[in-house]
Amino acid sequence: MNKDGLILLVDDDHSLRRVLASCLRREGYEVLEAATGQQGLQLARTRQPHLVLLDVRLPDISGVEVCRQIKGDPTVKDVFVALCSGEAISDEHKVSGLQTGADEYLVKPFGVPELMARVQTFMRLRNTTAALRASEEHHRRLVEILPDAVCLIHSDGRMLAANSQAVTMLGCASSEELLHQSVFEFTPRGEHARIKADFVVALKAGMIRNVEYLMVKKNGCPFRVELSATVMPGIDTQPVGLLSVMRDITEAKLAQEALQVSEERFRQLANHIQQVFWMSNVDKSIMLYVSPAYEEIWGQPCSRLYVSPQNWLDAIHPDDRKLVSEKARTKQATGEYDEIYRIIRPDGSIRWIQDRAFPICDAAGNIYRIAGIAEDITKRKQAWDALEESEARKRAIMQAALDAIITIDHEGRMVELNSAAGKIFNHSQSMLIGESIMEVIPAFLRPWFREGLTHQFAGEEGPGLGSRIEMPALRADGSRFFAEFTITRIRLAGPPMFTLYIRDITQQKHAAAELRLLPQRIIKAQEAERSRIAQELHDGINQMIASVKMRLRKVQANLPELRPAAREILERCDRLLVKVLEENRRIAHNLRPTDLNQLGLAAACSSFCHSVQLRTNLQFQCRIASPAERLPPEVELQLFRILQEAVNNIEKHAQAKSVKVQMRFQEAAVILQIQDDGQGFDDKRVTASGKRHQGLGLTNMRERALTLGGTLDIKSLPGRGTTISVRVPCRSDQKDQP
Repeated sequence: MNKDGLILLVDDDHSLRRVLASCLRREGYEVLEAATGQQGLQLARTRQPHLVLLDVRLPDISGVEVCRQIKGDPTVKDVFVALCSGEAISDEHKVSGLQTGADEYLVKPFGVPELMARVQTFMRLRNTTAALRASEEHHRRLVEILPDAVCLIHSDGRMLAANSQAVTMLGCASSEELLHQSVFEFTPRGEHARIKADFVVALKAGMIRNVEYLMVKKNGCPFRVELSATVMPGIDTQPVGLLSVMRDITEAKLAQEALQVSEERFRQLANHIQQVFWMSNVDKSIMLYVSPAYEEIWGQPCSRLYVSPQNWLDAIHPDDRKLVSEKARTKQATGEYDEIYRIIRPDGSIRWIQDRAFPICDAAGNIYRIAGIAEDITKRKQAWDALEESEARKRAIMQAALDAIITIDHEGRMVELNSAAGKIFNHSQSMLIGESIMEVIPAFLRPWFREGLTHQFAGEEGPGLGSRIEMPALRADGSRFFAEFTITRIRLAGPPMFTLYIRDITQQKHAAAELRLLPQRIIKAQEAERSRIAQELHDGINQMIASVKMRLRKVQANLPELRPAAREILERCDRLLVKVLEENRRIAHNLRPTDLNQLGLAAACSSFCHSVQLRTNLQFQCRIASPAERLPPEVELQLFRILQEAVNNIEKHAQAKSVKVQMRFQEAAVILQIQDDGQGFDDKRVTASGKRHQGLGLTNMRERALTLGGTLDIKSLPGRGTTISVRVPCRSDQKDQP
C-alpha cells in the first residue's frame, strides 16, 4: 500500500482514465480504476479509498447517484469525493452535485498540473478531516469512559451535549431525551438563583471548581453533586457554554455524615459511660484520651493524667501496685491484660477496679495505640461477698412461701422445690427431686409442655413465658385441681433452666364462678322486686286511689248546692286523682308489662314505643319482626328490659328527635337494634375504661345480654347519635348455679 494514499478513478473514457491513472501513480498514489458506477461503488465499499474522482456521466448510473450512495453508507461516508464533468458544468449541475454530499466539483478539461495540485489539496483536506474526526472520536470515547457526568451547558441552562454517565445520573432513557432540556429542570427551585449566579461567575472567570448542588433525577429522587466547569469557546472564540463535570457525592456525603455521627456517638458514649475509657500511645508516655468517669472513680481530675500518664498507678493500693504495674507493662500490648485491683481515693475510701486493655493496630498491623476500659466493681465485689447471705435468704423465702416454687432443667426434671410444693401436690419433697414435672401435669397437656420446654419457653419470648397460665394439675392420688402456673427462664450458661411458680386456685375458681353469677342473680332479684312492687301498686295503691276518686264524686253528687269554689276544688282533686291513677298504672306497667305476658315481645315493644311517643317529643320508627313461635319468657323479658333501658336513656340524656327500633331473627338468634340521632358520646370511654364512665344503665343492659349468652355493642360519636346492637340466642340456656 502506497504511503501517499489510495485514489479511485471512475470514468467510462478509457484513454482519459489511463492518462490520469498514470499521472497519479507517478506522484506516488495507488490508483484503482472503474469504468461504471456499479464497479466504482463496489471498489469504494471494499477498498475504502481516500479519494474518489468520479465522472458525472457514466453508462449505468450517474456519478451523482454514486456519490449519494457513498455518502449514505456509514462505512465509507468519510471518503473524499470529487465530481468531474465536461458537460454538466452549469451552476445548477454543480449545486446539485454538491448537495448530494460531494466534497468538490471539477470541470473538464483540466490540466494535469492543476489536477495534481487539486488532488494534493483534496488529500490534505481528507487527512485533516479524518484527523479531526479521529480526535473527536478520541475525546468522545475519553468522555464516555469517565466515571463522572460530563455536560455542555448553555449559559441559559440548556443541555447541549452529555455523556452516558450524565444520562444515567439524571435518570433519563437516552441522550436525546436529555439534550435541550434545561439544567433547571433537574434542580430544586431553591437552587436556581445560586446556579445562575455561579454561571455568571464562571463565564467571567473562565471556570468554577468543586461547587456543590442539590439535583433531582427525572423520577424526583434528590441527590447531591460536586460540579466543576470551564468555558467552552466556539469558532468565533465566543463562549458556547460551560463544559461541566459533575460527580455524584451523595454516598460520600452520607459516609461523611455517618462518620460525623459515629464520632459524635463515640464522644457521647465515652463521656457518659460509667466506666473509664482511656487511650494512650504504646509506651504509655502520652495519654491521648481519658473519659470523665476517671474523675468520679479515681477522685482526681483528668488533667493530671494528661500531664503525668503514670498518675493512675500512684492511686493503686500498695499491696497491688507492683503486680499491676508489671502486668500493664507486659500484657497490655498483647491484649491479655485483665486485672482486678484496689485503689485508694483522696478521701481514703477504697474501690475495687477491673481494668482491661487491648492494642490498636494500623493497616500494616503495627501497634500504635493502647486502649482500655477500667470499671468500678466495688458494688459487684460487695455483691459477691453477700451472695451467701442472699442464698440463705432465698432458701428462707422458698420455705416460707405458700405457693409451690419448683426449679426444672431443660428436660423437665425437678432440681429444686420448696416444702409448699410437696404440700400442694401431696408428695414428699425429697421424692419429687429428680422426678419429671410431667408427674404433676395431666396427660393431655404433656405434649404442649414438652414443646414449650424445647422451643417456646427457652426463647426470649414465647407463649406462656413470664405470664400466668391457668391449667389443671395432678395430686399424688391422681385427683385434679386448678392451678396458676408462672414460668420464668433462669439466665445461666448452658442449657436453659426454668422456675415454676404454682398456686392452688381452686377456691378462687369457685369464688369467681359465684361472682360471675352475681349480676344474673341481681337482675332476677330486680325483676322479682319489680313484679312485687307492680302487684302492690295494682292491688293496693291503685285500689285506694280509685276508692278515693269514687267517694269524692259521690260527695260532689250528694251536695248539689256547694259553693262554686268548693265545687272547683273537688273537680280539681278528681282530675289529679285521675292523673295519679294513670301515672300509677303506667309505672306498674313499666315494672311488669302485661302486654309482654299476654301478646309477646314484638307487641310489647311496639306498644312501649307508642306510649313513649305519646307522652314525649320522640318520633319512633319501628320495624319489629314477630317470631314464628313465642320466645322463652326469660329472653322476651330481658330484651324488653334492654329496649326499655335504652329508650329511657335516650329520653333523659340524648336530646334526640327520632329513634329507630329494629328487631329481626337470624341464624337462631334475635338481633335488636336501637338507634337515635341525639348528641352521642365517646364510646371509647365506655369500652376502654370499663367502670365509672359506663353508667349503671349501660352496665345493666350489658349484663342482661350476657345473662342470655349474648352480646351488646355500643357505637357512638359526639354529635352523631348512638346505636345499640344486641344479639342473643333464641333459646336461653342460662341456669342459676349455686
